[in-house]
Amino acid sequence: MECKFCSSNCQKAGRQKNGPQKFYCVHCKKYQQKEYQYCAYKPGINTMIPKLVCNSVGINSMARILQIAANTVSKRIRAIAASIMKPCIPLGRKSFEMDELRTYIRNKENQYWVAYALCSDTKQVVDFIVGKRSKRTLRIVVNNLLLSGVPTIKTDRLNIYRSLIPKDRHVSAAYNINHIERNNLNLRTHLKRLGRRTICYSKSFNMLCACLKIYFWYGA
Repeated sequence: MECKFCSSNCQKAGRQKNGPQKFYCVHCKKYQQKEYQYCAYKPGINTMIPKLVCNSVGINSMARILQIAANTVSKRIRAIAASIMKPCIPLGRKSFEMDELRTYIRNKENQYWVAYALCSDTKQVVDFIVGKRSKRTLRIVVNNLLLSGVPTIKTDRLNIYRSLIPKDRHVSAAYNINHIERNNLNLRTHLKRLGRRTICYSKSFNMLCACLKIYFWYGA
């Protein structure tokens, strides 16, 4: 058998406990099998997981479709999200829209808010944060926008924004955040854990952030 790692010749090295022949490569000193029964090692699994995340498929449903363990799906989602870099806020854009989306973690009493900013021209999400609906949480996204030199930030009429955004750069008139409001509907439709009436919900803060990161920036 040819080694899958260095293309050298492998020699037989006994059998696994479940029966398949095991091989050993003298050159790279790695054990391997000709074929693996566990589907998590199949090529294309890591490509399928982000597509399923962004198409309203829950963790357990992914495990059934891909025929792998639910814990493996969760680990892969976190690993994929960790490899994604947040994009830079583009320069030269006229305005950005900012809004919050309510959700919960573990139970409906433990409410969290997804606050994020969207470019009005490209409809691309440039930054987000998950936390309580407070000045401390919203300030992180607002400061990132202000430091990038954004001329106009559009929001709803939430009072917190008035103390965070300079008056000459803040717009809170009616119908000025239509794009991000429509994107809120997309989020609830495409991410099953954000649906209003569903048995799928976020059980951990890190998993919610990982799924949002994949949805916003995977492949961008």
